[in-house]
Amino acid sequence: SKIKEKKKMAIDPDGATMQAKGGERVLMKVSAFRQSLSKKRAASGALLICVIGMAACVLPGSTPTRYIPDQMKKTSSAFDYHDGANYGYNETTFDDGNSEQSGKYNLQHDEPMISGGITIPPYIDATFVDTFQPSDDGGFELTPFLATSGEYPFFWRVPNVGSRIENMLVSCVKAVLATSAFRDDERGAENALRVYNIEDRAYVNVDLSQTFGIERASDLNLADSGLADVFVSPHFNYVAHKLLSSPQHKGRMFTVFRHPIERAIVSHSDFIKKHQADSRLAQMSLAEFAQSDYSSKDWLTRFLVNKRRERVTWEDVQKAKEILRKKFLIGLYDRVEESMERIERYFGWFRNGPLERECHQNLIAAERAHDTEDYMYEVGQEGSIDIGSEVYGLMLKNNEKDMEVYWYAVGLFEEQGKLFPSLSW
Repeated sequence: SKIKEKKKMAIDPDGATMQAKGGERVLMKVSAFRQSLSKKRAASGALLICVIGMAACVLPGSTPTRYIPDQMKKTSSAFDYHDGANYGYNETTFDDGNSEQSGKYNLQHDEPMISGGITIPPYIDATFVDTFQPSDDGGFELTPFLATSGEYPFFWRVPNVGSRIENMLVSCVKAVLATSAFRDDERGAENALRVYNIEDRAYVNVDLSQTFGIERASDLNLADSGLADVFVSPHFNYVAHKLLSSPQHKGRMFTVFRHPIERAIVSHSDFIKKHQADSRLAQMSLAEFAQSDYSSKDWLTRFLVNKRRERVTWEDVQKAKEILRKKFLIGLYDRVEESMERIERYFGWFRNGPLERECHQNLIAAERAHDTEDYMYEVGQEGSIDIGSEVYGLMLKNNEKDMEVYWYAVGLFEEQGKLFPSLSW
């Protein structure tokens, strides 16, 4: 069961629970009475949390820091790290009248993050369209996207968040994706491109998650084929060289960011699930994982500036910020509802019907449930993963440059939001 994979103390639908026995986790049968009792306790706890939360918003003198407007859910991450002040970002707050004060980073679209001899790679500048353009009034506006212009929406897939957004694109937007669906499938080695429907989801038979898969897609002229609505890959630098290098095919980049420490924690949880057959790896703690070669270091910065093995510098951080500022429409995982609406509006995919809403809400709810499981598992193992804890410090050391890039992206998200209409969902 999924519970067994996560080695988590919880009731399983079959009435089994993870119990400690001889220093290991084992599945044990639970009586119907204990199942009922556990569920009643869980329900009582949830009710208590709701009562406390409501009281915090109505009691005199309380500070409603968790007030969330109906049309926008901003604190929907189970991890909920608020460390932006350390990186120049003053986070969203709420005053006593429940009026929202947006986060600030003190940046502008026309304020380059690089100077002197630092430049973004010319092939990136030439291949990907600027997300914004100067407006007639001296400000900035969205660069219009025309699906008939030969441009391709390109989703830069960041680990432990990209697949969630990809699910919404293929399930709710009904976009045909060129992604990694055929990574381990013989159809991904065919000598012709085709669109396959897999459980009512449409994919081109390519694998853009690996460089040799991108080369195959290039050899088969994926861009000229017109089969895909969206390209999805973590390797946008390589895609720029191989798939979008022709003058008639340019890319429009968008992505969704997740807090680097949160991503690192979820990476550990996924690592444990994937290595259940190896007892040594399956029992690796989060602290051990953070200090091992299995844990990535500054992934965002490395992939933005195309430095996979070389040492990344603070100059690279500035270059990464400039690429984001000029070339990316930014989304945030902990504001995924708002992010998806922006993305869909930008590319002309937005449909505000009940079916579309329900599709998004169901997928988001399922992912949030997974996030909560990950959080509870790690807390159960480590005791604390909060800011200031030992494991937080270890993961911060691995992602010190990514933290700078992430919080700059949060600031960009706020600035870009000024050019979009109010949220509909």
